[in-house]
Amino acid sequence: MAHAAEDDKATASESKLEKIQVTGSRLKGVDMEGANPLQSFDQDELIKRGYDTIAEFLKDLPQAASAGTFTETGGVGGADGAPAGAAGVSLRGLGSSSTLVLVNGRRVAVDSFSNGSDSFVNVNAIPMAAIERIDVLTDGASSIYGSDAIAGVINFILRKDFVGHELTAQYGNDTSDHDASRTGLTYAGGFATDNTNTTVVLDYAKRNAIFNSDRPINVTYTSYTEMVIDGNYYAEDWCGDDTRWGGEACNYDYVIQRAIQPDFENIGATLNHQWQLDNDMTFFAEAMYQQNTGHAYEAPAGYSVTVPGDAAYVPDYVRDINAADGDDSDSIRVRTRMPERRIQEYDTESYRVLAGLRGEWGDWGWESAASYGKSTNEVTHVAGYMNRNALADAIASGSFNPFNLGMDNSDEAIAALRDSAVRRGESEVMSLDANISGELFEMNAGLVSAVFGAELRSEEIVDNPAASAVNDDVIGLGASDAAADRTQYAVYGEVNLPLFENMDLITALRYDHYSDFGGDINPKVSLRYKATEDLVLRASWSTGFRAPSLSQLGAGTSLGSQYINCGADEPFNALCGTNGAIDGELEFDQETIGNKGLDAESSEAINAGLSWNLTDNWQLTVDYWRYDHEDIVDIDASTTLNACVKGSAPVVGSVSELKGEFGCVVDGNGDISFLRTGYFNVGSQTTDGLDYRMTYRLETAAAGEFSFYVSGTETFSFERQVTPDADVEDLLGRLSGANEIARPERVLDAGTDWSLGDWSASLSAHYVSSMGDGDFKFDNETVDSWLTFSASVGVTLMENHSLMLSVRNLTDEEPPYASSPTNGYASSAHDWLGQRWNLRYSLRF
Repeated sequence: MAHAAEDDKATASESKLEKIQVTGSRLKGVDMEGANPLQSFDQDELIKRGYDTIAEFLKDLPQAASAGTFTETGGVGGADGAPAGAAGVSLRGLGSSSTLVLVNGRRVAVDSFSNGSDSFVNVNAIPMAAIERIDVLTDGASSIYGSDAIAGVINFILRKDFVGHELTAQYGNDTSDHDASRTGLTYAGGFATDNTNTTVVLDYAKRNAIFNSDRPINVTYTSYTEMVIDGNYYAEDWCGDDTRWGGEACNYDYVIQRAIQPDFENIGATLNHQWQLDNDMTFFAEAMYQQNTGHAYEAPAGYSVTVPGDAAYVPDYVRDINAADGDDSDSIRVRTRMPERRIQEYDTESYRVLAGLRGEWGDWGWESAASYGKSTNEVTHVAGYMNRNALADAIASGSFNPFNLGMDNSDEAIAALRDSAVRRGESEVMSLDANISGELFEMNAGLVSAVFGAELRSEEIVDNPAASAVNDDVIGLGASDAAADRTQYAVYGEVNLPLFENMDLITALRYDHYSDFGGDINPKVSLRYKATEDLVLRASWSTGFRAPSLSQLGAGTSLGSQYINCGADEPFNALCGTNGAIDGELEFDQETIGNKGLDAESSEAINAGLSWNLTDNWQLTVDYWRYDHEDIVDIDASTTLNACVKGSAPVVGSVSELKGEFGCVVDGNGDISFLRTGYFNVGSQTTDGLDYRMTYRLETAAAGEFSFYVSGTETFSFERQVTPDADVEDLLGRLSGANEIARPERVLDAGTDWSLGDWSASLSAHYVSSMGDGDFKFDNETVDSWLTFSASVGVTLMENHSLMLSVRNLTDEEPPYASSPTNGYASSAHDWLGQRWNLRYSLRF
């Protein structure tokens, strides 16, 4: 059951041994009950719900179950999708780069690969077994934590102050006849002396893959292969009668070869050390290491090739067709697929070390720490990625046969075409922080508490794809490189002013300065009114910002194509010459690079709500929220084209004359032939809604203790404008875009937990409301609502031994049908994992 941070009263003990700080404020020793919309989920809750990974939990979280949250399925088509093996979280659907991810209240290195153009923290790099709790702050927090906290904060609190030893082994699988098994081993050890504690967690997990072919999915789109001989279209013999267009092409189901859930093998370790020094200071240190390996899968790549009709590998039936006009040497065009599935193998390593001191200086407390974090990625394309130059040479020499889907070739011939196209990335962050907190003075209503601090941070990111991928020499794989670094410093302050006996004004102000784009100031004002002993009313207003990511600033060259319409009423007609006037449009080459002139994205957030203890056992929280997010960074050709038309960007006769600047190249006829553009601050989005949570605890003498909860998010609106010239889109309650992103109006979790003596059990439900089908729908208008149940039962044996059986998707509910996605369901909101169980055994000593 989710419990609010409001339930954790931050009070200063008389002995000053510890002052508690909660996520969302840096103030210590201040009663922050009900001040912020904050939920906390401990490790036991995740275990009882049967979650295998952090990413799986975050995808179900009502505040994050929308656009931008993605799991480790990964995209393997190029650089535009989610990196293989990675997962990220997006609160309120504002994007993974607008949610700040912390570990023990401090930043970690972002992934060295971006999700499209978004930077993100790979939550799969945080060992799930090491988590004590997850704090979810659903309010703008840039005034507290700086960049990226536009939509809120996810703070992973790791285990510490543990004493003893714990061994855990678990095994799980689904209930189909496919082997989707998962195994896990964990050791937690706590070593204590009179003035020290060291907590160590070691974790190992392995999981097998699930493919679309392992589930009865509804494939809504199939591709095709074909031959063109003497101007006529023909299907190859390999497909039999499974053809289209009267036998002119073979149907080809590429969707069935994709993965629903990829395999992985992960090893993780964390260390937390606390040392109470003789001078009332505490030395603390943290270390975290994670290595994730696994694969990402995609269907065989498609390609087209023209072969000589008299080549030795041309099948006899094809020769006969070609000879119908009396000449069997005419060239033949073959549109086909590679003979093997595309497979990426990834190896991700991340580590983080931190050391610091905290203590007392008179009536003030202080803390300072230094940290270093690094994330490295290596992706090797082990199968299915073929070098187009090697393919052309092999077909020309007769050593590769493209007919029959290439299945007639030897293993050696196929292997000779593979291009491993190794992509390597590295991300580093170094930081130093310090703060001091205490009481400034006393007002009539109470003491004024404050915290002041400063941070210094340096970041560096490098993304080095293989040259063959950058040059588009690998079929079905595109990439662009990136390299950038920067330094940043910040100063901040937060003050709690007791206006009246039951009303506090909490103000925060933070200034951040970046070496690559300048500075940004963000304030926050919060009111907390304790109407009664049990009812707290709260409201806040804040501004936020997101610094442009290093991958957006330092992106290398990415090549593609673009087109404009030509005509007197068209906005870019000045770039149309002779050919544009004749054809009514022009297609031209486009080069996209990073933009070092980017500014920060900006936002404004408001929150108003209440926290009400109706009884000692019955609690209710309700919050209205709204976010206005502007200056969103995106690739935009129109900005540069407009600049060319208006004369603020160069229009020249050759690429070299651009001298590296954004601009346009026109040929001798006055037609645009080349555009160099990049990222700009062009987009905006607005969303608002309501969060609610109610919990009730029932204690009985004979039947045990019951805890009931319901927690949900109602989104009232979500509007997005891609560029200032584009129409405002209403994206709420439907699938949208090429990736079929879901933005449901309602996401709800509910359930009950029970315990009696050595036994415990839980039953939970997860609900996603119905949505409109996507932009490519064809036989369906509505994606039905989805309701799934999960359950667990546990028992403690002989004090130190415990067993727990958990089952997710208890009724084996299939995802509702959606015609727009090619796999027949909305994978951004639903899943085809089916019913799956996990048995967990723990020994404590």
